[in-house]
Parts: sequence; C-alpha cells; structure tokens
Amino acid sequence: MDHDNIKYLKKILDELEKVLDQVETELQRRNEETPENGHQPWLCGEFFSLADVSLAVTLHRLKFIGLARRSWGNGKRPNLEIYYERVLKRKKFQKVLGHVNNILISAVLPTAFRVAKKRAPRVFGTTLLVGVLAGIGYFAFVCFRKRFANMLLSIRSRHSYL
Repeated sequence: MDHDNIKYLKKILDELEKVLDQVETELQRRNEETPENGHQPWLCGEFFSLADVSLAVTLHRLKFIGLARRSWGNGKRPNLEIYYERVLKRKKFQKVLGHVNNILISAVLPTAFRVAKKRAPRVFGTTLLVGVLAGIGYFAFVCFRKRFANMLLSIRSRHSYL
C-alpha cells in the first residue's frame, strides 16, 4: 500500500469509530428508556426493523474482516456487543448468515483472488469458451428438439410394425 491509501484507510476507520460511537450511544439511550421488563429494544423500538437488518449485516461484515474486537469487543462498546450477540441468536440471521465459516472463507478468498488475478486472461478465455459452447448447445437443443422428437416417434412406429 502506498502512503495515500494508508491515510485513506485510517480516515475510513476513524469515520467508522464515530458511527459506532453514535450507535453505542443510541443503544444506551434505548436501554435507559425501556422499563425494566427484561426485554431489550432494537434500534427503532421493540420490533426488529430494517435499520436493525442494516446494522446487523454491517457488524457481521466487520467481524468477517477481523474488526469486531477493535470495534466493539473487550467491553469497548458493551451495548453494541450485547446487540450483536442478540442478532446472532435470531433464527433467520442464523439461517442466512450464521453458518458461514469465516475462517475458511477468509483463508480461501484471498488465494482465489490472487490466482484469478495472475491467470485472468486464461480464466476469462476459458469461461467465455464454456459459456459460448453452452449457449450453442442450448440453442441447438431448442431448435432441433421437435425434429428429434419426430424422428424418435417415426423410429418407434417403424419398430412397432415389425
């Protein structure tokens, strides 16, 4: 990375810290406003909303790229940490994103991108060739399926006369 990219990344991470501070403050306010009934609120009230979906996916991606501990772990933002743990327990979240093996994906993806980058012309050419051949095959099937069906019927009818 050159110097400008590092400065830009630092700027983005600083902005992220500010946004997460705002979310932590909002979650703290929600918890203080809620009567002690043992039920913690979501971002916009007592129901899981589109705002929660957006935040949950963002937090999950931050965890995926290894920024969870830096962003909310080790008691840095306790309300955000509790919130994310609650999100992880939701059945629909587990169904969509919960069973992704982050370690395996984070180990495999960089290698896959590196290989694809090194062999881009070969990969692109092979993919294009396979796509064209599949398209020609499908087009031939669509065009000739009636002819093949009629031909098979005529062969069967000939055999039935014998």
